[in-house]
Formats: sequence, C-alpha cells, structure tokens
Amino acid sequence: MNDAERQDAMTHWRELAVAVLTAAGAALGEDEIDGDGGVPGRAVIVLEDSGPEEIAIHATFFPQLQDLGGGEVGATPAQAAALELLEQISDDDPGAS
Repeated sequence: MNDAERQDAMTHWRELAVAVLTAAGAALGEDEIDGDGGVPGRAVIVLEDSGPEEIAIHATFFPQLQDLGGGEVGATPAQAAALELLEQISDDDPGAS
C-alpha cells in the first residue's frame, strides 16, 4: 500500500468510526420520543489536526438529514445549528471552494 492509499484508508476508517460511535450513542441513549414519533437529533463534529496549519472536519448526523430537493435539507434544530456552524467554518476558510 502506497502513501496515498494509506491516507485514503485512514480517512475512510476515521469517518466510519465517527459514524459508528454516533449511532451507538443514539442506540444506547434513553431518548424520549417527541410528539411526531421521532427521536432528538444529533450532530457530531470532529475537528482534527491534519497538518501544521490544516484542520480536517468530519460531521455525522443522526438521524440522517432529509433531502428536500433544491439544495434544501430537513434537519432537527441541533442539526441545523451544526450545519450553520459548518457553513461559517467553510466561509472563513480562504482555501475552501
């Protein structure tokens, strides 16, 4: 395995670990069911050093965000707040596209 493949594998497993831990936390939690029959939403944001002056950002949402079409997503209040935070972070990054 060369360096690029190793880095891709580490990124994949890191993202998978965050997703699994988020799902495990949701499954073990004693969440109350709301009036619509749903459970409270969660957003997990992981900030990780990826170089001397670089930060990798990973985000996982539970339950999954709902695609409403037209670039809109359905989210719980916590998830919407996380999305706003992620948008602010990307707006502050001069290298972001």
